[in-house]
Amino acid sequence: MASSNPPIVNKQRFSSLKSTTEPQTTNMLDENGNEYDWDKILPFQKNTHNSVKIVVPDEEQSSKDDLYDADTFHNKLEATIATALHLNKTALWITVPMSRSRLIEEASKSGFTFHHAEGHTATLSKWLLEDVESRIPTYATHQVGVGAVVINAKKILCVREKRNNYRPWKIPGGLAELGEDLDTAVIREVYEETGIKCRFNSVLGVRHTHGSQFNRSDLYFVCRLEPIPINEEGDVPLPVPQEGEIEATCWVDFDEYRDMVYAEDPKVGHPMMKHIMKIVEQSDQYDIQKTIVTSVVPGRKPSPVYHAAIQSESS
Repeated sequence: MASSNPPIVNKQRFSSLKSTTEPQTTNMLDENGNEYDWDKILPFQKNTHNSVKIVVPDEEQSSKDDLYDADTFHNKLEATIATALHLNKTALWITVPMSRSRLIEEASKSGFTFHHAEGHTATLSKWLLEDVESRIPTYATHQVGVGAVVINAKKILCVREKRNNYRPWKIPGGLAELGEDLDTAVIREVYEETGIKCRFNSVLGVRHTHGSQFNRSDLYFVCRLEPIPINEEGDVPLPVPQEGEIEATCWVDFDEYRDMVYAEDPKVGHPMMKHIMKIVEQSDQYDIQKTIVTSVVPGRKPSPVYHAAIQSESS
């Protein structure tokens, strides 16, 4: 349990540090009117959703007087929890590098749990309000996949992977990378798997499934692309399979692929792609379009919005 009496500090010490830890707070006093002792708690910084965060540096970056010494870390962490509670914070976060992994055990004694890990850093969290259910979100609930319907001269671009082939042919695609837009991701995946350069046209549909890798949910966007000709005559090159990943790739007759996904044999047919083919064969005016819009959030970059076709612009 966190201490009920946060440590104290003199006013001069507090004035020099409060701007880096909690700049919006002008009065951080305990019940006796004393300010918190920054020598006895861990440095923290403002975080989102009324929380604060402790960032533990790599061991080699630490000074001689190590604030994160393993022998004193637990007591300082308890004092920091008490301070955060006194400030009416909802949660406390800690990022711990692998070089300091022994501190994770100490944090667990104070009720911290893993939230996520990436690269060489683990992020732990603790919900502070005992009478309110935790609102800390689960990390990375979804992964985003992309698939491409690329058609040229009544043929559709297909691949056969070296592993996990559930049907004779499939459309090229894969997972979007962190921070990668859908159109960029699907163009990249097609080029990596087949060597065919394309331009993005639209989104045909979205499949939402659960229990994918790492037990995450999956959003799979099927997109309409067109190949980029290599000359003025409009020629498109033969696809080349990606080494190590793709066993074969080719332009399959559209009717052949359509007959495969429409097949009643459950080992051959493909229910999702059957619906996609129905959309492909109708006018592309019904496809999901992309529009770049600005954000109302200050400092956030413009982002794509995918939406139904707008028949007429009123403004």
